[in-house]
Amino acid sequence: MIRALIVDDEPLAREELAALLDEAGGVKVVGEAGNGKEALLKAKSLHPDVIFLDVDMPGLSGVDVSGLLSDPRPLLVFVTAHQQYALDAFNEAALDFLLKPVDPERLARTLKRIRVLGIGEAAPLERLACYQGNRVRLIPPTEIDCAYVDLTGTQVQVGGEQLHCQLPLKTLEARLPLIRIHRQYLVNPDAIKAIALKDGGAEIETRHGMLIPVSRRYLKQLRDKYLLPI
Repeated sequence: MIRALIVDDEPLAREELAALLDEAGGVKVVGEAGNGKEALLKAKSLHPDVIFLDVDMPGLSGVDVSGLLSDPRPLLVFVTAHQQYALDAFNEAALDFLLKPVDPERLARTLKRIRVLGIGEAAPLERLACYQGNRVRLIPPTEIDCAYVDLTGTQVQVGGEQLHCQLPLKTLEARLPLIRIHRQYLVNPDAIKAIALKDGGAEIETRHGMLIPVSRRYLKQLRDKYLLPI
């Protein structure tokens, strides 16, 4: 079941989209918000898989909200009556862009894209499809050292090799035995060789020598897991 948050300053637009999602099936609308500030609060408390986010709102716009979301970030689908906002949407790494009035068939394609990413499915992955040139390699989760995001997308470190993956970190976090240690990094706890404590955070050394930053906000789970004196 996909958990969705609908954000739009127009109550009728929220109602219509909620009805379309209900008709599509497999989606639970966990909340609605009428402005950007409310959207940020509900995103933090409800932990939706995806936010259907109106772009043109008074106060904080949809683009503003996107930039202020806490990690781990949900998927974003921008919804607006204005085609010219499409570029802004994709600059914010939105999964998709829907024009109002929302077409049910177009919405169905968006939901299919979300499901392809594994959102709404709790089953763990037995193998992760990774790409190396024109080859697809199926990697057992135990062989993964870490996963991270750079300008080209999601990367997976396997031994001394860097492989590309088409799934977002949010999906990998949900379906693989990886823990989040930074906005841009997940790590396999079994791949941690050493932890160096630093001001404001830490740095992990993996079993294959990769150094990974740990941000302050994710340091607590490492402290609790390994009883670190911090």
